Amino acid sequence: MEPTPNGLYGAPPPENPSTNGDYRPRPTTPDNITVVKSGVVQTKDEMARREENSWDPVVRVYNRRWVMLLLFCLVSMSNAFQWIQYSVVSNVVKDFYDVSQMAVDWFSMVYMLTYIPLILPGTWLLDHSGLRLIGVLAASLNCAGAWLKYTGARPDLFPVAMGGQAVAAVAQVFILGMPAHVAATWFGAEQVSTACAIGVFGNQFGVAIGFVIPPLIVKPHEDDEVVEKGMKTMFLITALVTTFLLILILLFYKERPPRPPSRAQLEGQREKEGKSFLDSIWALTTNFNFVLLLISYGINVGSYYAIGTLLNQIVLSEYPDAEVEVGIIGLTLVLSGIMGSVVTGLWLDKTRIYRGTCITVYILSLTGMALFTGSMSLNQLWIVGAVAAFLGFFMTGYLPLGFEFAAELTYPESEGTSSGLLNASAQAFGIPFTILVGMVISNQGALYGNLILTGSLFIGSIITACIKADLRRQRAERNESTVEDSKEAETPDNPNRGITEEPAVVTKDERKHEAEYDKLNNDGSETGGENSGSSGHPNESCVELDDEEDE
Repeated sequence: MEPTPNGLYGAPPPENPSTNGDYRPRPTTPDNITVVKSGVVQTKDEMARREENSWDPVVRVYNRRWVMLLLFCLVSMSNAFQWIQYSVVSNVVKDFYDVSQMAVDWFSMVYMLTYIPLILPGTWLLDHSGLRLIGVLAASLNCAGAWLKYTGARPDLFPVAMGGQAVAAVAQVFILGMPAHVAATWFGAEQVSTACAIGVFGNQFGVAIGFVIPPLIVKPHEDDEVVEKGMKTMFLITALVTTFLLILILLFYKERPPRPPSRAQLEGQREKEGKSFLDSIWALTTNFNFVLLLISYGINVGSYYAIGTLLNQIVLSEYPDAEVEVGIIGLTLVLSGIMGSVVTGLWLDKTRIYRGTCITVYILSLTGMALFTGSMSLNQLWIVGAVAAFLGFFMTGYLPLGFEFAAELTYPESEGTSSGLLNASAQAFGIPFTILVGMVISNQGALYGNLILTGSLFIGSIITACIKADLRRQRAERNESTVEDSKEAETPDNPNRGITEEPAVVTKDERKHEAEYDKLNNDGSETGGENSGSSGHPNESCVELDDEEDE
């Protein structure tokens, strides 16, 4: 019997009508073979598992993921509330403690200053200790800071109050970088962006409450005892809430699910095995696209921090005695930002368009800042509030977008590390922005201070446009590998034009089959047609090997 064109003795396997006669002989049962257009050879079982997005039996999502996300959001919310609660009533705090305006601004800036030196050890701890330890540390420090601030609510205890704020600021180190990490650890690929957005939502909702509640409880008064009573009431409520959250974290917060929720998470865990923290930092800082995102994200969020810290001064410089209205404008800014965060998260899960969304949101943030600057001179607070809603929707909506874009650009590095560096960049820009704009507002007026932030966002928009969409996590999720298509022309001797020489995905089992196939093929070539009638011809050996592998 003459060998077939494929080198095997006996009749060739039947053609698959769906591939127009194109097939590649594999050492598997013909009925269990599927050849796809890209040249990937897979069994029908593999195809079915991939279509169900559960190709690997160790990948699974759990209902408890929503409990983990809720607990994180509540702790993040309480910590964000503590960040802004002094700044929104800065004029009252200044008179109560008899300190300068800059000293009051440091109640906010201590959050930024503390984050920068502690982010690397905090991220290292997150990567090596897991979510539970970080959650317990964050909730504990958050609770301790709240009780210290309650103790320091007296005119002669300004250092104690600042110390309590510093302790809460350390808790923030473990909180700000966690949304992307919690989302990737507990949520599947189709929900990870939405989960990250919800995680950011918790922090922003805390800021929103921080803009509204303090002006309602702590009001300007000539009698320090009245102001002290209001401050103690506010800080006692904060301390009791944070204590309750600490108990919930100790009882219910888990480190990770029993099985990873997505293929990208599973592969990321495998690829990070044996890689040191410094290797990860080096990989991030040498990733040009990530460095560009680091700068643009820092400018955007640093501007947002400056606006949040200085909103009381910005508005009161044009509209005196409008403390309550400042809280409402701040609430509007943040609530619209929460909507923006959720919308961008849902949009990313639906479209996976990262670069285009980043550029669009950034340009609209710039537009909102320019409109906010112009609205301050119109003598209509409702217009300022409406423009603040537009600004907040896009500026805050950029927060989860930056986290998720960074996770895509830096995969398989830890989401906690990339988001931690993004937050460090935001703090690094936020401190000089707050100091500079605060000085300009005091000396020149709010208009010039807002123009500085507008110009900074213009530069950030240009940088954002230079980022390339290198979406590594999506490629890992699809397990795609780029191969060059065959360029051979179709001839009578070569009917398989366009089929790649090697499959795009080659597993260990396939390599084993290839070796067995080559061995059998070589044996057939040496013996010619003498073995064609024997019971152990190559096809039979291949089928037996497949059966053993299946078992």
